[in-house]
Amino acid sequence: MTTVEKVFAVVRDLILELKDVDENDVTLDSNIEAMEFDSLDFVEMQVVVQKKIGVALDPDSFVSRKIATLRQLCEFVVELKESAAVPA
Repeated sequence: MTTVEKVFAVVRDLILELKDVDENDVTLDSNIEAMEFDSLDFVEMQVVVQKKIGVALDPDSFVSRKIATLRQLCEFVVELKESAAVPA
């Protein structure tokens, strides 16, 4: 089962790899915009989430879902994973 905590661990590790930030500054309530991701960072996040969690992130979802924090991002990934796991 994919949980917010598991997704956050993956996302947090990626952020620490991509950005020069203190690990204590990367929390579930961290604002994504404040991290100053560029387009390549978002692409890298899409690739890592797809590989490690099996969820494809649509860049438009950040705008349409108004995803502003890492918690919202992780909850969104969990929702996508659970909806993909439900047989139609």
